[in-house]
Amino acid sequence: MEKYQRGLESLRKIVQVEDLEKEFKLVSGETVKALDGVSFSINKGEVLGVIGESGSGKTTLLRIVRGVETFNRGVVRVGDVTLTPKSTPKDFYQVKLRTAIHLQRSFGLWPESVVSNVMRALYYTKAKEEFLPPEGSSEYNTYFKKAVKLLNIVGLGHRTNLWAEVLSGGEKQRLILARQLAKNPAVLLLDEPATMTCPKTRADVLEAIKSANRKMGTTVLVVSHMVEVHKKISQRLIWLDKGSIRAEGDTNLVLKKFLAKRNRAKPKIALPKKSPTVMSLERVKKTYRLVPYGEVFTLEDVSLDVRKGEILAFVGPSGAGKTVLLRLLAGLEVPTRGKIYYRSGKVRVNISQLGWRSIEARRKIGILHQEYSLPYWSQVIDLLAARLGLKSWKTLEALAHARKIKLSGKAVDTIQRIAELPEEEAKMKLKGIGLTIDIIKELFPAYSANIVKQKAAPIFSSLRLSPSLLHRRAYELSAGEQLRVAIVASLLSNPEVLILDEPFGDLDPITLRKITNLLKDINRKLGITILLVDHQLDAVRETAHRAALIEGGKLIACDTPEKIIRIFLGRGRS
Repeated sequence: MEKYQRGLESLRKIVQVEDLEKEFKLVSGETVKALDGVSFSINKGEVLGVIGESGSGKTTLLRIVRGVETFNRGVVRVGDVTLTPKSTPKDFYQVKLRTAIHLQRSFGLWPESVVSNVMRALYYTKAKEEFLPPEGSSEYNTYFKKAVKLLNIVGLGHRTNLWAEVLSGGEKQRLILARQLAKNPAVLLLDEPATMTCPKTRADVLEAIKSANRKMGTTVLVVSHMVEVHKKISQRLIWLDKGSIRAEGDTNLVLKKFLAKRNRAKPKIALPKKSPTVMSLERVKKTYRLVPYGEVFTLEDVSLDVRKGEILAFVGPSGAGKTVLLRLLAGLEVPTRGKIYYRSGKVRVNISQLGWRSIEARRKIGILHQEYSLPYWSQVIDLLAARLGLKSWKTLEALAHARKIKLSGKAVDTIQRIAELPEEEAKMKLKGIGLTIDIIKELFPAYSANIVKQKAAPIFSSLRLSPSLLHRRAYELSAGEQLRVAIVASLLSNPEVLILDEPFGDLDPITLRKITNLLKDINRKLGITILLVDHQLDAVRETAHRAALIEGGKLIACDTPEKIIRIFLGRGRS
């Protein structure tokens, strides 16, 4: 009887991990143990959550269960496939076929209708190619009906024929979820679902996951730093700490133990009542058009003053125009109408106009993009050297060089603005004007390693980063380390204004508190004005002096964080 019960128990377990160990060898030769003696199981139809600090081994664990990462010791069983350190690539491929993964920062959608995206994923399960059957054929109609059923499960039935590119961020996440469900995986792996989304969008995404679990019996392993995510969907929770399981069991009890490690929040600095204006927007409008839809978004007549030395946060629903506003303030987008001024001392420059004066003014503005992911193989010191070359006094040399190759000041300004965009977007825009990424290296050469070390040392110290990170590759850094390195890159040129787009999105509550405290230290010690967009409303409350509510491309209100968040949440319920 006991043997029979053990057999039943084994049948219920869709994933079994026993004494798992994983080590990484860094470029420097140093060995880091990412996982150390990890053991757990997941029952069929269960939603198991994993939480832990940045660098605790969460993503490594997910990659191993996905079948894309080898390991040093232990056993991993997914369905009817068993993996060991001696398993063949074919074995790992079989695990990959039995799982599907939803990565937070990767959209990977086809530039066509929502339903076609899901139909392609359904067809993949048959042919291992994402083809579409001939339109009008019986096969096409069969796949169409299956795709619509999946779209209804994730709450996108009303978007069936819409072009995927015009979906909001939260809708894109639900479409990706539908595509993963189309593969009918034994286990659905979720890596940070619903981060960088507003509360309503987050609730929609989480409800889509719950719906898939409830209606399809999908087994889910979800890695998330967000307490809210686990409270909503995790039926059981594992706390991973420095590669080992620290606690496992009831979600609320494990969360309570985990959050006990969080530091206290540091106080904000008190600003003078009449702090001078450092930036201002005057009736700024920005319109975007997309063929064949025409106008798809407009930021309308925004007027706002930014005070010197303040931390100003922009909040609002997904797709409201917050990132557009930050890019305008950084000079990376030019308004359709209106003016954007930057003031340094007595000098006031309209940075919405291209030219040498704008280049000089924008040198004092640093930006960290939402898509700040660092180039995978690059060394940190090389990334910092390139960033310093782009935003330093060497821009004077750039202008002199530009004259030699017959480029105007406006052309140099255009290229520099493009160079500050996320890498893939920059390449696309340069290609659109007949240039390659080489023009950036030619106009804005990187600094020497010695100068980078000198300039980075005090910033590394203030951000509590080891100087040894300078020689690591980007892929060897944890999410928290990557964020802090990206902040270092933004601070190297001694900016007066630092713009941060979703700096807290990928951080667990413990690392998040460390970063919010560090931002307050930067604000206090260096007097830097900080503008940020974030959906982590608790972080906005404890970090910002003021907050502005953006909704539907309009500035609704600007006041204390407490008042603005109350208005925002109230409008979301109405």
